[in-house]
Amino acid sequence: MTYDTGAEADADRAKQKQLLAALDAWDRALRRDECSAWCITGSSGRIYTWGDGNTWVLYVECRSARHWSATKARLAFCTVTQDGEDEGCLRLHGLPTPEQAETIREALGIRKRRTITPEEIERLSKTGFRRQGSAGAIEPVCRPTPTKVSVPELEVVR
Repeated sequence: MTYDTGAEADADRAKQKQLLAALDAWDRALRRDECSAWCITGSSGRIYTWGDGNTWVLYVECRSARHWSATKARLAFCTVTQDGEDEGCLRLHGLPTPEQAETIREALGIRKRRTITPEEIERLSKTGFRRQGSAGAIEPVCRPTPTKVSVPELEVVR
């Protein structure tokens, strides 16, 4: 276990939720890694809390050394802490601005939160979906299955 107490894990998760909201990323990006530490996961990187309660570490994997150089330049608002050949770690010193959040999402491959307009909610509710939960997720309504199903007999043609 990464955390000494459950309170530490809860505090880390709360801090990650703040960053998740600032990134405008989908809720499923926040999960535990293989060591049970809370992280925001994307297709090409992860974000962890630094440990001081105020900053985060971004681990980025790139396709090549050239791609890593370009990614470092795009993330110039972060401080490079580990500089590998095609990967590395950067320190984010505060919650990002919307422009920085978009850059972070793109660099780490984190999905953006889907925004659903009231018109779309209305349209989806008419087609068998309903609003559920505090995040406003739209889920299908379970329709009861018929209790008795009749199957017509088939004629076999030879």
